[in-house]
Amino acid sequence: MGMTRREFLKNAAMAVAAGAMMQPDKLLAPKKAEANEPGSPKNILNYNPNMQYRPMGRTGVDVSALGFGMLRLPMLANGKTVDMDQTVRMVRRAIEGGVNYIDTGYVYLGGQSQIAVGKALAGGLRDRVYVTNKAPWWIMERPEDFERMFDESRKAMNTDVIDFYHIHMIMHRGWKEKVIPFRLIEKIEKLKAQGKIRFSGFSFHDRLELFKEVVEANPNWDFCLIQHNYLDYEYEAGVLGPKYAAANGMGLAVMKPARTGFLANLPDIMRKALASTGVHKPDNEWALDYLWDIPEVSVAVSGMGSMKDVEENLKYAAKAKPNMLTPAEREALGNAIRAYREAPGMWTAPAATSAYPARITWQSATFLPTFTTITCCTKIWTKHFLTTPFPCRPFSAAHRQAPATAAASALPNARRGLTCRSSLKKWPKPSAFNR
Repeated sequence: MGMTRREFLKNAAMAVAAGAMMQPDKLLAPKKAEANEPGSPKNILNYNPNMQYRPMGRTGVDVSALGFGMLRLPMLANGKTVDMDQTVRMVRRAIEGGVNYIDTGYVYLGGQSQIAVGKALAGGLRDRVYVTNKAPWWIMERPEDFERMFDESRKAMNTDVIDFYHIHMIMHRGWKEKVIPFRLIEKIEKLKAQGKIRFSGFSFHDRLELFKEVVEANPNWDFCLIQHNYLDYEYEAGVLGPKYAAANGMGLAVMKPARTGFLANLPDIMRKALASTGVHKPDNEWALDYLWDIPEVSVAVSGMGSMKDVEENLKYAAKAKPNMLTPAEREALGNAIRAYREAPGMWTAPAATSAYPARITWQSATFLPTFTTITCCTKIWTKHFLTTPFPCRPFSAAHRQAPATAAASALPNARRGLTCRSSLKKWPKPSAFNR
């Protein structure tokens, strides 16, 4: 077993103190990388050789490729009360399997989720994992509520320090009406300076344009949590969100990898498309492998509602590697996306409105090489609070080369009524996205 969280922090503090006494000038010099430093078993919390681990941005810690999302927990017969006994067993089995990232929130399941975390980590397990929590701006009536909720979360989880603390669910209204006026960024950074949290971040549910604004608003962000999956790769922060977060040194956690269960129980038309290249996997493994293939993803946070879910996800996580998908698997995912988009009645796109006119500008570059059958524009299509996501579809050369108005009239319904919003600064060159 790897060292515990307490041993990790204690040894790090002792090493720094010893170095300061013996060679204080060395502390200012760049530290040479060693083979047994970040990423090596002895420096990974709760290390298990059957789990894969990844750096969490500039935090200096490695997190398990699989994180335990504490929102969709098993419930008792009344449907309102968390089955604490079963939840505790599931979390402890995940920890036994090498998971070291437990994700909860103040409002999850009416507060029961964070209590379940405290119960599951009793008896010494707290020191083997990183725990997260989130401050919900939408129920804050005054700035002081931030500190009150934070203290309540610590009490519920029975911990003095929360490792990863988020400003929860940032979107346009909350950003303008609560996060900025209540100075929540200053408050979360103060908690970090006081040692009450280790890392500051946010979870996000809005457009890429706002995502960039939030990232740039605080150069001290350590991480973020976004929604992403292979069916919605242009939704919210989209496929570019991970790139932008990584370019700013942030760790990246991804929620809803199975799209709230849809990608774990696919319609037959998508299963057949996934099998079209001769590769066969369980539905949920496809969803997780897509995320683990992305090098910028630190941890896929999966909601697990049964011990079966835990066991299966541990098995999938044992193989989780960046750039793990084969060409045949990438093609299969592209086929599945196309099958979903083209199936009658499977989805609908919003009609054009004055707020979202059909303004389209094409570039000919292939932007998402992950899917060999899909040619995508280099712009991101967004719509605030869109309920039906709309990934790219294959387009002809005529579509890509046509003037904006002509292309708008020629495109499938999937593109009508959507506005291309792009003010991409500080992005890597397009070639950097080819992996």
